[in-house]
Amino acid sequence: MENSVSVNQNMKNKPLNVGILTPPNGFVKPVLYSHEQASRDFNRLNQDIYTSMKNSESIEKRKTPKSVYAFLGIGALALSIPLIKKIFKH
Repeated sequence: MENSVSVNQNMKNKPLNVGILTPPNGFVKPVLYSHEQASRDFNRLNQDIYTSMKNSESIEKRKTPKSVYAFLGIGALALSIPLIKKIFKH
């Protein structure tokens, strides 16, 4: 029985730390939005997105860079060197 009484009470019940609560100085004033202004902003943004997508180059229209063809040509030439040597040897 002595063991249950000698348990530290702070381990079971921690002290409450609330701190200082400061009330607000005033209320937050709501901002009213105009439907016309929101529609105008949306249409302007939509037009900007539409024109930028129209002017941007699509992936399907891009041409392959010439350096890719050069590397493929060098690779094909390197792979065909043994065949060329064999043809000129005989």
